[in-house]
Amino acid sequence: MSEVVLETSAKQASPGILGGAMIIAGTAIGAGMLSLPVMSAGMWFGWSTLILALCCYCCYSSAMYLAEANLNYHPGASYATMARDTLGRTGALVALCTVGFVSYILCYAYISGGSSVLASSLKSGFGLSLANWQAGLLFGVVLGGIVLLGSRAVDRVSTIMIGAMVITFITSTGLLSAEVTTSNLFPEVGMGETLPYVWMGIPVLALSFGYHSTVPSIVKHYGMDIGKSRQAILGGSLLALAIYALWQFAILGTVSRTDFAQVVASGGNVSALVGAVGGAVDGQFIDTLLSFFAKFALASSFLGVALGLLDFIKDQLRLGDGLRDTAIAGAVTFLPPLILGVVIPDGFIVAIGYASLLASIFVLVLPCAIALVLRRRGASEGFRIAGGNLRLYLVLGFGLLVMLCESLALAGMLPSFP
Repeated sequence: MSEVVLETSAKQASPGILGGAMIIAGTAIGAGMLSLPVMSAGMWFGWSTLILALCCYCCYSSAMYLAEANLNYHPGASYATMARDTLGRTGALVALCTVGFVSYILCYAYISGGSSVLASSLKSGFGLSLANWQAGLLFGVVLGGIVLLGSRAVDRVSTIMIGAMVITFITSTGLLSAEVTTSNLFPEVGMGETLPYVWMGIPVLALSFGYHSTVPSIVKHYGMDIGKSRQAILGGSLLALAIYALWQFAILGTVSRTDFAQVVASGGNVSALVGAVGGAVDGQFIDTLLSFFAKFALASSFLGVALGLLDFIKDQLRLGDGLRDTAIAGAVTFLPPLILGVVIPDGFIVAIGYASLLASIFVLVLPCAIALVLRRRGASEGFRIAGGNLRLYLVLGFGLLVMLCESLALAGMLPSFP
């Protein structure tokens, strides 16, 4: 996946690669990954691993098409700015609806998810009882304050959180891996029994790499240095893929496909999954590890998505980075999801579901369309992602497939496990 830089110029010193990669990985890896084994229950380990690798490649490619396009605009230029210039008013409207709605709904979803985890932790650790809406408000205000401090603050905090997330992840998967059996990983079921569930799982697995709202912020973060931006995006994508694959290995190799039918039947919630896993290993210790993992995953994802949304709002309202403008952008960015978190504190799963279809548009389709128009204008001569237009059309086709699968799933026209 090497890229070709056709023209280079002197760049100002920019931050290191690690922090940017952690922002990308942190945005992608949210508590939603706890649902990946549930959504993979029908197709199981083999198919889900192949689909994850394909999704990683296509989403990395679409992110690089977005970065390629971003070089033709001012630092921090959002989807809507690029879409308006390349796809007209319709493109701008689609970009505004998809990027804005999905970013807002994800911020709300992470506040909602974080509220229950934080409330539970405060009660068990400090004996402090908070309603979910109060915990959600605390979660959003504290992390929102970090985002308002700027990308460097998010860089540092994300690095710490991802590090802690990796530690809890390695510990929990290490314990679970000791219980993995080949009979669980590769059950004796025919392809005809697993293949139909691939179509239901594709949208969820693809959107597990949905960090694209952060890409303009990453390019801006590195001072329009495409080389460092590419390394950060690639590093974050591969880190997310590795974590997802190991997670699938540990969970699907520990809990049998038959037992997963009960998890899915109970709604696929985290408690049901943890209960099934707890039946195979030390349940209490795994509960604690998974709780910490969920905290760090939710917080790091919120930071990445909120940073992208803040820059998006600044770009749309033509606001600068001064204190007054940042305060205005912060109010527009955080008040809607905070209000939703207070009014509807338990809407995490519902919010993620509604975001999926629109997210597939801005994660895979829009970046390809924007880059294609700019290429036809001859505007992207300084840098082009390798593979020519053939690779671009293949990624675009995959994006349309994801949209089709999600539409059919929402219409109840795809088989669901069990």
